[in-house]
Amino acid sequence: MYKNQLQELAQRSCFNLPSYTCVREGPDHAPRFKAIVNFNGESFESPQYCSNLRQAEHSAAEAALISLSGRGPSHSLAARILDETGVYKNLLQEIAQRVGSPLPHYTTFRAGFGHQPVFTGTVKLAGIIFRGEPAKNKKQAEKYAAQAAWLSLKQLAQQDASSSSNTKNNDLTGTDQNSKSLT
Repeated sequence: MYKNQLQELAQRSCFNLPSYTCVREGPDHAPRFKAIVNFNGESFESPQYCSNLRQAEHSAAEAALISLSGRGPSHSLAARILDETGVYKNLLQEIAQRVGSPLPHYTTFRAGFGHQPVFTGTVKLAGIIFRGEPAKNKKQAEKYAAQAAWLSLKQLAQQDASSSSNTKNNDLTGTDQNSKSLT
């Protein structure tokens, strides 16, 4: 799925098609694979080793799409095209499937005059409702809602990661202080 999305992105943006290289390690009876995808002059590596080549290539393509989508719509041509392809909707669906949550549910609201409607979309994921920017059509409103959800979830994940590392640092500092007072 991720390889297809990355290839579609390359075709829409007139980039060269992604190319994959693979590293194989381990014994013949239990090989492990790691892939690197070259996309528009950038290299993206699968974050972990996989049990087969296909999984490693998909993992590298996923890393590329996530990295490109995190740059936001105004930072590059690739990011703008990611908006157009609706990759955020696909990423939300993948997240829901991974965590066993119901699939995202989209709702759109129409406002404005008949000849110039304005659509606002929301997406409900894991009990949380995310609202996107206003759009000229229903499809774009859903994409904006998915983008808003993706960016919010990414920000929450970064906050959780930083707060858990702060907690670990505080725990370690407390342990050091306790051990010093005992000596």
